[in-house]
Amino acid sequence: MKLEIIIRIHDGKNIHGNKPRYIDIPKKDLIIGCLSSLINSANSSNAEISFIILNDHCTQDCISKIHNIFKYSKHSYQLIDLEIPGFNHSGLKQFEYCKNSTADLIYSVEDDYLHCENAISEMLFSYQYLKSHYNLSKELCLFPFDNPEDYVPYQLYPGRVFRTPTRHWRGGIWTTFTMMTTPKVFRDYWSTFEKLALQYKPFAPGEDPNILVDEGNTIGEIWKSDVIRINPIPSLALHIQFEEQRDPHINHLEWWNKYSKIYKFEVNYG
Repeated sequence: MKLEIIIRIHDGKNIHGNKPRYIDIPKKDLIIGCLSSLINSANSSNAEISFIILNDHCTQDCISKIHNIFKYSKHSYQLIDLEIPGFNHSGLKQFEYCKNSTADLIYSVEDDYLHCENAISEMLFSYQYLKSHYNLSKELCLFPFDNPEDYVPYQLYPGRVFRTPTRHWRGGIWTTFTMMTTPKVFRDYWSTFEKLALQYKPFAPGEDPNILVDEGNTIGEIWKSDVIRINPIPSLALHIQFEEQRDPHINHLEWWNKYSKIYKFEVNYG
């Protein structure tokens, strides 16, 4: 099985504002730590894997460190500088690369997801196991994070639970721009992915939520009816965003200090 990992990176201003992340370090350090964990995880897999890194105007220091940590990757990578800056353009380019990929599976991933060592191998194994052992009439989409927000009472959505030999997976209707699925899903629902990328903006107080475009009212509709979206229990990757996204059942500091170390990078947080 051939996997293409497509990650976009930006070490500047957070589109969601100045609210601190629950690992509160400079964004370039967060990128290097999270990307290191992803390289570590890919190195633990025997699959044919390649990386495409879409650089949304990161600092040269960040880019130099990325080249250095990829010296420790057993898989190939391309770093592509995007001409147009901004969240929406980088999101569009990420989805375009996913749509046009010739790999069996693509992993669209953002730069603030911290992966455990077996994340990639577990996701690939689980995808193949579920496709071969369950009578599924729809395609699968794997979201690597067991998001605490999915368990808020007013956001609960009934979903099927699947079991592999190593863990459970729970159905749901939410992903960020991070997901593992087939390029065909992007091709079949391209207008929806394109709309999300080009029109997305975070909610701001005072705005009418009915006119906003986000993951829930775009690709969430795909996961609700056309593609089976599942997430692992427990998480295989942590979204290092705000307190609302902190997984209460995983010690994120242990993960950070265990999985974010490649090349001479050292940020012991906590």
